[in-house]
Amino acid sequence: MLAAMGSLAVLINIILAVVTFWLYVKAGGRFYRREEPFLGLLAAAVVFDVITAFLASFKITPTTVLSGPRLPPWGSPVFLLHITTSTIGMFGYIAVLLALLIKGKDKPWDRMRKFQFRVLLPCWVIGEIIALTNSIVKLLFHVRIYDHVRF
Repeated sequence: MLAAMGSLAVLINIILAVVTFWLYVKAGGRFYRREEPFLGLLAAAVVFDVITAFLASFKITPTTVLSGPRLPPWGSPVFLLHITTSTIGMFGYIAVLLALLIKGKDKPWDRMRKFQFRVLLPCWVIGEIIALTNSIVKLLFHVRIYDHVRF
């Protein structure tokens, strides 16, 4: 029964990640195309992203338990790609959100619209797809993808 509850908790984390993914894609696309509403979606995406990143970093959220000691896989290029791209995306979107909230969302923002859609969104999506793939593979097969690709 505990294993089933653990799997359910991990599944909830995966669902939260998918919701955050949808929010970023929807908000980023709407902002790029000048469609309303986008600001609330972007704010929700940033909040979900920051909370899930914080909780995962401090191992507060449940994860699939694997046998043996598990340290962060700093020797894996896949892990480093995940960390780098998702961090660039998250902090980039925090900056975009702050600019929109402070200076106003009704400004033209032409360069920022293009940058967030062509750089930040793909960066964040790449990082999130890697994390989601790892979570699902861990849940189903009890292995980390990071352990199979190392320097």
